[in-house]
Amino acid sequence: MSQPAPRAAAAARTLAPRRAQPRTLVPTAAPALELELLETPDAAPETAPAARRRRLGVLPVLEAAAMALGLAAVAAALWQDLAAARDQDSVVAGVRLGGHEIGGLTATELPAIAETAVLTALDRKLVLAAPGVEVETTARALGAVPAPEAAIAAALRVGHSGDLLADLRARDRALRGDVDLAPGFRFNEDVALEQLLALAPKVERPSLATRFDMDNRRVLPAQRGTRLSAFDSLSAVAVGLASGAERIDLVTQPGPEVPDPWASIADGLDIGAVLASFETPYSTEANYADRAYNLKIGAAPLDGYVLLPGATMSFNQVVGDRTGEAGYRYAGGIADGELIDTVGGGICQISSTLYGAAFFAGLELLHSRPHSRPSAYVDMGLDSTVVYGHVDMKLKNSFDFPVVFHTRVAAGKVRVEVLGARKVYDEVAFERRVQEVLPFNTIVRNDSNLASGTETVSQRGMRGFKVVRTRKLFQAGQVAKTESWDLFYPPTTEILRRGTNPRGERPEAKKLQPLRDPARELRIVQ
Repeated sequence: MSQPAPRAAAAARTLAPRRAQPRTLVPTAAPALELELLETPDAAPETAPAARRRRLGVLPVLEAAAMALGLAAVAAALWQDLAAARDQDSVVAGVRLGGHEIGGLTATELPAIAETAVLTALDRKLVLAAPGVEVETTARALGAVPAPEAAIAAALRVGHSGDLLADLRARDRALRGDVDLAPGFRFNEDVALEQLLALAPKVERPSLATRFDMDNRRVLPAQRGTRLSAFDSLSAVAVGLASGAERIDLVTQPGPEVPDPWASIADGLDIGAVLASFETPYSTEANYADRAYNLKIGAAPLDGYVLLPGATMSFNQVVGDRTGEAGYRYAGGIADGELIDTVGGGICQISSTLYGAAFFAGLELLHSRPHSRPSAYVDMGLDSTVVYGHVDMKLKNSFDFPVVFHTRVAAGKVRVEVLGARKVYDEVAFERRVQEVLPFNTIVRNDSNLASGTETVSQRGMRGFKVVRTRKLFQAGQVAKTESWDLFYPPTTEILRRGTNPRGERPEAKKLQPLRDPARELRIVQ
């Protein structure tokens, strides 16, 4: 009998019964196999460390394969979803248009809701902003009209670009609520420009020179103004409306520079201290309205006037001529001892109030002259008359810092303050002593309007006075300086009107109050 071929022999051996060999059960990490049967007919059993190393090498391969299969399945599902969305020509989920949910709508369904969104947005509050000002308006007021076509096209493009990763990102943003498209507008530029020009006065600010906040005793630095650039702002409005912005910054430019006489000393100006103040009363009755008006006209040029160290001030130069062209009216005043109506009547009350404030502030009193008769609104000795072109009042600042005058005419009071860096004198005393009282004369003037034998007082006579005025300036409780002036108030002539007409008017008899002379001595301390 012939011998079988080698392959057949091997097969025969495989199929032939054999004795059971030892078997080892090894656990594996593969999900489908809990135990692995290893037969080692021709080799000795493996050691435990070697078996462990072989099992660990299989695990990463199986895990990577599982992950790849999972990602592929997810990508395939998303791609199918994207493809389906493109085929349906609909807006991806989560997209909004002007706050309105439009996810899932098709191109034929979008126009209706887009029109609603645009009409709502037309009347939504819109803020036009410029430095220091914000103005509320609406897109409709700026000439905007609905134009949703571009917004509809943009909505249909979200997540439909064909780029897998880009579309995935877009769909994710939409689902998170981050895709809210602006409704579309177009606008009439002429209407928008007209609205911008109307808003210009609210936006624009004038350039300001260095000035003073007298109430709070502060120096306000110069400020460059603002002008609206209407045509550049028109472009900003167009961009803002197209993007659905709630706030549009208008384009502005710096305003023109203005003369600033105090710019060079603004940093060194300090008006935090009131060196002195002085007040005089005036009548607020209707009969004296023109006089009160003159007081306000005359006080205005002095308010905020800066008197530099070592500088001299002329009242007439600062206030100017008292003429009708300058705004002054006819009112009662004193001329050559008589009360008459004159243009600018009452201006001497401004000069006298300023003089009193300068007196108690310790400013140098270079030149002044008292009235030709004592005044009712100020103590004799503290008055200072002025006549443009003839009689002036002059002051000098002998301090080492500027002083600023603050004047106010209101509520029956004329008030002048002298402001500066600090008070130089602790106290300033005004002392007045009457040295001599002079009688007045009386003159009679015939009046054909009055009945014969009747008389009336046209001007009350007043006695004259020779006065010594003294100023004492105190520092650290001691008199640091004393100044004295001799003043003369001439008597005021009394004028009687005597009737010469037998059929003339008979004047009403008036009882005159007795004359009251000023106190022989007076002392006022600030």
